[in-house]
Amino acid sequence: MKTSAAITARPSTAPRARLRRLAVAGLVAPVVALAACSGEAAVTADPTAPAGATTTSPSSPATTSAQPTTTAPTTSATTSATTDAPPTDKVSYTSVKAVIKDPDLGHTITAVRVARHLKWPSGQPVGAEQFEIVGVRLTASAGSRYSASIDPSMFSLIAADPKQTVTPTSEFTKRWNAIPLKSAKRSTTTSGWVFFKVNRGTTSALRLAFNRPAYQVSTTDKNIGAKTFSVVLTK
Repeated sequence: MKTSAAITARPSTAPRARLRRLAVAGLVAPVVALAACSGEAAVTADPTAPAGATTTSPSSPATTSAQPTTTAPTTSATTSATTDAPPTDKVSYTSVKAVIKDPDLGHTITAVRVARHLKWPSGQPVGAEQFEIVGVRLTASAGSRYSASIDPSMFSLIAADPKQTVTPTSEFTKRWNAIPLKSAKRSTTTSGWVFFKVNRGTTSALRLAFNRPAYQVSTTDKNIGAKTFSVVLTK
């Protein structure tokens, strides 16, 4: 079974979801019961707990990975008195190797590609005028100790100027032949794109955040606190 709570950069008031290890039998969970390794205690997720912050520095750029296919204009559009065409910018891709590690749950998340100024779908001039589409290609490897998954909704994009923290959007999961990121269950790895809408004019300085909920070990009263891990994508 899986956790169903969607986690953003801010703690939510969602009900607790319970993690369970294989040796624990007959445990009744208020929302979702999950399994974990034998000989370990049951764990309960608590999205209402406050989040701390941990920062990880990126390492050297990675090799080129798959990227959405899109037709990019070669020049910026100009606005005249007789047209209201939305601004367009040249699509750009940057290879990165930005790693987030959660030592408590054993998760490893690696960003390998950042796409800026992805082309807006036709027929959405208002959105195209106000927002830029940013794509981040991730590899998510969930730890084996607990049945805590890595879900796309747990990520957020942090921009420096203008300052903003943006949650993922599912509007563009079927565009540009891009494979969207799927949840990584215990001991599995998934890869795919997560898309964000940032304010148009956002500068190049971007960070990726992984917002982990809190977990409570129900049989030992041990708590794993909520924490936000972040890493620099581009400067």
